[in-house]
Amino acid sequence: MAAASAIDGCNQLFLVAYGILESENIESWTWFLNGLYEAIGLPNGLVLASDRQKRLEEAICRVYPSVEHRTCVRHMYKNFKKKFRGKSLQKSVWAAARSYTIEDLGKKPEIWSRSQFSTVCKCDYITNNISEAFNAWVAEARERPVLDLLDTIKQKIMVTMDKRRRMAIKWNDDIVPSVKKYVRNLSRGLAAYEVQRGSDSKAEVSYKGQRCEVLLTDGICSCRKWQVSGIPCVHAMSFIFSIRGAKWEEYVDLYFSVEKTGVAYNLEIAPMPDISQWISNGQLDGLLPPLSRRLTGRPKKNRISAADEIKFGYKYWSFRIVIDSILIFGCLATNIGALGL
Repeated sequence: MAAASAIDGCNQLFLVAYGILESENIESWTWFLNGLYEAIGLPNGLVLASDRQKRLEEAICRVYPSVEHRTCVRHMYKNFKKKFRGKSLQKSVWAAARSYTIEDLGKKPEIWSRSQFSTVCKCDYITNNISEAFNAWVAEARERPVLDLLDTIKQKIMVTMDKRRRMAIKWNDDIVPSVKKYVRNLSRGLAAYEVQRGSDSKAEVSYKGQRCEVLLTDGICSCRKWQVSGIPCVHAMSFIFSIRGAKWEEYVDLYFSVEKTGVAYNLEIAPMPDISQWISNGQLDGLLPPLSRRLTGRPKKNRISAADEIKFGYKYWSFRIVIDSILIFGCLATNIGALGL
């Protein structure tokens, strides 16, 4: 099964598309991505993230050649550890990935380092762990026949959309609660930052010998965190809180607004009767399933665990990303109406 998952303004899973593939080959992935393209088109700021599995990567180049394609750092990190055993080097990988400023980061940093991420898409994720969240979300349904599987996922989407739509209606603020909580925690340490104002919209903000330039009108901080994430960084917040009467909510990207969240979940999923009440149109009569290939040994239900995974009882806990999922950033803020799912 293939799935394209997105993240809403509340940092929650938003399932965009899903389907059943014959196998993980270029043709199957191209078919799935073509269907995704028909549903959402090419919205401004669209970003795809995956573990860059070769066949999926080639299919993305076919269907979305101009779209920014990010890789999962945790997946890349596992390959890195095979060649470089030192902990200091391994820590440097994550430090480089989390950096928002340009550094000498090695091969193709634009696909895994925040310092090279586009500022159009307001998301600073460096992993696609949301794909694991989707797998857990449909774990029980995956044991069912194909039609039951698809119908169960449809029901889960229908219930989730309705639940979150009603939840968004109850919010009275302009910004989603998760961002408000983030800003509340951030504001507790602002006293340690020194603000040197150059004008009503420009300032230098210093902390422990490091200084950043903040341009409020342009939504820019030289640390780049504000531009990449869409939420004012600690430097910008220090400046905003130093201005009498200023409202930090006005400097948060619209992606995190309650209004946009309401739009995202305003799509109603039509209810359906069970399969016994379906009316055949004759187009699928005589359609046979593809030839099945039974591999030797007992069929596997779980993926192969990495050697360094932590084991609790009989369950393995890891952040490894499955290869049958892709993550979509940036398309839901202004283009949710284009989804035909």
